[in-house]
Amino acid sequence: PYACDAVRIDGRAMLTNAVPFGAFRGFGAPQAFFGLERHMDVVAARLGMDPVEFRKKNLIRDGQQTATGQTINDGVDRLEVLDTALRLSNWTARRSEIEQQKSTDPLVKRGLGLAVFHHGAGFTGNGELMLQSVVHVAGTPAGGVEVRTASVEMGQGMTTIFTQLAVDRLGLDADAVVIAQPDTHRVPNSGPSVASRTAMVVGFLVEQACDDLRRRLGLTEDACGSVVSDAILAWYAGNGAEELVGESTYVQPHHIDWDEETYQGDAYGAYAWAAYVAEVEIDLRTYGTRVTNFVAVQEVGRVLNETLARGQIQGGVAQGISWALLEDFRWQDGAMQNCQLTNYIIPTSDDLPRIRVEFLETPYPYGAQGAKGIGELPMDGPGPAIANAMAHALGISAAAIPITPERLMAEIDGLAAQRSS
Repeated sequence: PYACDAVRIDGRAMLTNAVPFGAFRGFGAPQAFFGLERHMDVVAARLGMDPVEFRKKNLIRDGQQTATGQTINDGVDRLEVLDTALRLSNWTARRSEIEQQKSTDPLVKRGLGLAVFHHGAGFTGNGELMLQSVVHVAGTPAGGVEVRTASVEMGQGMTTIFTQLAVDRLGLDADAVVIAQPDTHRVPNSGPSVASRTAMVVGFLVEQACDDLRRRLGLTEDACGSVVSDAILAWYAGNGAEELVGESTYVQPHHIDWDEETYQGDAYGAYAWAAYVAEVEIDLRTYGTRVTNFVAVQEVGRVLNETLARGQIQGGVAQGISWALLEDFRWQDGAMQNCQLTNYIIPTSDDLPRIRVEFLETPYPYGAQGAKGIGELPMDGPGPAIANAMAHALGISAAAIPITPERLMAEIDGLAAQRSS
């Protein structure tokens, strides 16, 4: 999320006998942002600058370029995203209180940490263009519609969102909209349910397929409700078994220009932006860490369904907290050693804090009702925000996660030895 003209990127392929990574929420971004946002705090400290002011000084503005040469012109006020997170977390006052309390209790330490980040929605570069997603919205003999996509409902709310989009576009009742099962014999290829693309990319195609259905019925652009359902009924009355299908195919937005050979240009059509603040409490008798408060502010284009969007953010934050403090893969001879719920620890609801979620909106013209992707975004920020909070509390390096009690104990002992020498 920062402007930096002096960029050099070297990539190396490594062969290993252990699984280095897999298809996971965020798909590389959580690892990258952990390093970046932890680095921002370290550099700010070395410069004697406040970590907030250091970030504000370097946040990318409209008209500036990313590392791939993409010029950002989305109209998002990234400073507002950060300032909202600071305000909701009471950042300035709380940091001051924590500093004053550091000497009062030698066994319990508190810290407040921040992470600012963004996540591209859809496949990188020309990925969506090469995929050429197709969506169908078919009229049914009962006067309703069936939305046909290859998207998979896995708990993220896709079925609700696609129903909502069709209802809003055609003015039909929700019970008149059917979401087809993604049987490849019946539905077109609209691509996989990955890359924070389902609502933004496929949802946009659902809207366009609804428009095409209206055109095939000879209706005006504003026709809706009973006018649409009556026209569908009339179609089947006059055409018998011939199916009525509206279709849309992905067309790359004109502003995306990407070079597959050099990996330069517009890496993503849209980015969602976020700032997260975590407060931690560390018990030096057990070396256990609890996140006691968490604020998550994100700009996501347009919120299509606040309940679902809030659930996505809270779920992603919970997963990120677990990744930061608990989920420790242990490998031996190329095999995972802690592959059961008895020894691979994940959080329960009792391990999680109150997660305050706030949305900011700057509609994206090529997303469904202006939406951008949000599925992966909330995984990117908790790790570095928590690590920065722990560094604030104890002065440790917090250079790797998960920061388990064992790793925390080693860090504290190492820091004490360093200070004594």
